[in-house]
Amino acid sequence: MNPGSSAIGVDLGGTFIKAARITASGTIEAQTRRPTHPESGPEGIADSIAEMARELNDGSGLAGLGIGVPGVTTAEGVVVIAPNLDWHHIPFKQILQNRIDLPVAIDNDANVAALAEARAGVGKGCNTLCFLTLGTGIGGAVVLNGQIHHGASHSAGEIGHMCVLPGGPQCGCGNLGCLEALTSGPAMVRLVQKGLEEGQKSTVSSDLTPEAICNAAAGGDSLCTETVQQVGGYLGIAIANLINVLSPDVIAIGGGISAAGNTLMHPILESTREHTLEGLFEHTQIVLATLGNDAGSLGAAFLVLSI
Repeated sequence: MNPGSSAIGVDLGGTFIKAARITASGTIEAQTRRPTHPESGPEGIADSIAEMARELNDGSGLAGLGIGVPGVTTAEGVVVIAPNLDWHHIPFKQILQNRIDLPVAIDNDANVAALAEARAGVGKGCNTLCFLTLGTGIGGAVVLNGQIHHGASHSAGEIGHMCVLPGGPQCGCGNLGCLEALTSGPAMVRLVQKGLEEGQKSTVSSDLTPEAICNAAAGGDSLCTETVQQVGGYLGIAIANLINVLSPDVIAIGGGISAAGNTLMHPILESTREHTLEGLFEHTQIVLATLGNDAGSLGAAFLVLSI
């Protein structure tokens, strides 16, 4: 591929499809968005993506089209499962390839976001980056030597399903004590609800959202502060494990809950420092991701761009 060429990067979400024409340096030249319409099925969504690609193609030559999918993918481009789209074992790369006269690459959405942060975001120029997204679930990905690490299963990077409390609450995956079961948005809400049921007072008793909980914690609410500290503590254990095993240059934290900023970062850093082997902590930057909503399309384009 021509290192100076552009590519189409597609961020396929359950509500919207976002697509952009992006250069190898990470410049967004043009972008578009339209509703996903999951009810149209893989064929209908592929039609929409093909139309968006034609709209973005300026005729100057494209390296290909990359797409980030909210689900588990294989090396062959099969979407094993994408719950928000109700997809199971869909050969989406081939379905899309049949509609587009360009090379097509497909990967998990957290993986492509990690790749974007490693090449054009907070980790630009780094060798190794771990990425966590904090939201309704806990997503994760690992970039090693500048490339997404897929592992033998092609599904490496499931940081949200790292066990940090054996015998802890049940996760949606069925296991006990996963990071996701202890630190996701719903987990935060459950912790505050439990405190309220036990008679603790809080200013957010009628507005239980992760954002409200973090804001209340920043304002000194004792129950919400306790909740954020507990969540940050478990996140710190997981991050310390990543540092002890991989010693990455950067650990980037994104997702909706990350908007809490220092309110959440402070307990995360304290816990990480406590649980990291001496001599490792200071070599890894633990920072908030910077690309926001552009990470998906940027990382997807980087799947097919040589850098």
